[in-house]
Amino acid sequence: MKNYIVLDIETTGTKPLESDIIEIGAVYVEDGRPKEKFSTLVKPNELISEYITSITGITNEMVQDAAPIEEVMPAFIAFCQDLPLVGHNIDLFDYRMLKVKAERLGLSFEHMTVDTLMISRQVLADLPSRRLGDLCTHYQIDLVHAHRAYDDAYATYELLTHLEAGFKDEAPQFFIPKVNDWKMPKHSPITAKQKNYLLNLCKAHKIELEKPIESFSKSDASKRIDGILRDYGR
Repeated sequence: MKNYIVLDIETTGTKPLESDIIEIGAVYVEDGRPKEKFSTLVKPNELISEYITSITGITNEMVQDAAPIEEVMPAFIAFCQDLPLVGHNIDLFDYRMLKVKAERLGLSFEHMTVDTLMISRQVLADLPSRRLGDLCTHYQIDLVHAHRAYDDAYATYELLTHLEAGFKDEAPQFFIPKVNDWKMPKHSPITAKQKNYLLNLCKAHKIELEKPIESFSKSDASKRIDGILRDYGR
């Protein structure tokens, strides 16, 4: 794995089908060295809770003028190319979040992955914690802004280099990108009541939907309606 993308995201929650992405950070690594960065805030369709702000430092004011996921996701997919993706807990969190957002926009998101959390659990089982911050302390990695996407992504890149240096020769199987075959669960389609309400809101506020209304799920429609009411009122 000479060329790859290391990524991290911040979100409004932990549920791929319901939560919104509020920040994406990534590092393009070529021949083992960082070459390019991707870092952007994302405007969600729901308000960021005080709890999430307390963790990430990202406020509703910070994202109010950010691009929505409909604009960010195509740019991020282009940045990733067809390269393997690396992340800390990427298999159970980041990859699923990103895949849901891509598929709902009709975009393909199929990548092999390497999960540094999984590797750490295998080769550093004696440590009391394998959280990213604790591993950075263990390896003396400078993580200044924890829970900000780009800083976490870069710290994960540095963590991977330490793990490779210490364990790749004795356990090479952990560092081979693997197929991530997670499939997005089927969603409930938009209801007739939601469809009429959303269309009326769009007409009243002269809003053009980012995709055909028939492709909205109940969850999509609810979030879009909440976002319009928040930004434009009834």
